[in-house]
Amino acid sequence: MIDFEKTGEKAHLIDKELERVLPKKGIENLHDAINYHMDTGGKRLRPLLAILACEALGGDVKKILPFAASCELLHNWFLVHDDIEDGDKVRRDKPAVWVKYGLAHGVNVGDYMAQKVFELILHSKDYGVSDDKVMKLLDAMVKTSLRTAEGQTMDINLRSNDKPTEKQYFDMVIGKTAHYLTVTLVGAAIMADREDLIPKLIDFGKNLGPAFQITDDILDLTEGKGRKEIGRDIKEGKRSILVVHCLNKCGGDEKKKLLTIINKEPEKTTDEDVTYAKILFEKYGSVEYAKQKAEKYASDAKKIAGKMPAQLKEILDFFADYIVNRRK
Repeated sequence: MIDFEKTGEKAHLIDKELERVLPKKGIENLHDAINYHMDTGGKRLRPLLAILACEALGGDVKKILPFAASCELLHNWFLVHDDIEDGDKVRRDKPAVWVKYGLAHGVNVGDYMAQKVFELILHSKDYGVSDDKVMKLLDAMVKTSLRTAEGQTMDINLRSNDKPTEKQYFDMVIGKTAHYLTVTLVGAAIMADREDLIPKLIDFGKNLGPAFQITDDILDLTEGKGRKEIGRDIKEGKRSILVVHCLNKCGGDEKKKLLTIINKEPEKTTDEDVTYAKILFEKYGSVEYAKQKAEKYASDAKKIAGKMPAQLKEILDFFADYIVNRRK
């Protein structure tokens, strides 16, 4: 079983690595803004996964700390820019960085964090990591950043598509979510000299990524994902799995009204609009369909995990279950 007390200790090690490149005091509207965002919460899930996977594969945990911290910073860099792109004003129950510090500073903060991701990986040399491994870690992170940006573009493009297909949705999800969930595991395999596992780990991520995003789609409709706002995805016109399924099931006036709602400007979308969409999703079984899809992808991910070393399998199984059962 995973020792949660020890994972808490490991999370503290991640914070120490982040402090190496993110000083508490520095340039106004930069370092204070980054620390404000980083202190708004976050589960440190991705870096913990990197550490636990490296440990399970027999790697040196100390040596993966900079890379693990870079995974956390990568995630938060994406969140800062994602809030700007989506117009989200709240992040983890607090004003988003771009709202608190201004749009221009928000963009710059994200840009700065992006470079710190790679600086952290270069710090791996301080722990005796070879140049060859550092280059492999950098390569993995560059590819992840590119694939994620491509997936985000596909997401934005899809918001103007009135005939979205499931294939388009899953192509977008694999690009946007799967790769940067998986890079933590790829880094662990590199550090533990188990690069033979990387193709299987990538396949694991390509199944867990959709499970993660579908669960996010459902949580937006039920829990608000820490934004104190239910149905924000509807207001932003996102073609979630719920929207895609419902549009392919309903017709006539219902389809026309749903399209009208998701094509409105966010600030003009009312709570009544969101309620109407939710009623349609329930009527056509879109929520239940999404849950079944998420569970199927998580199950397929666990089948792939079953081909991994036993200790790593335990961690991946836990992660897959957590993804589809979380509440925020």
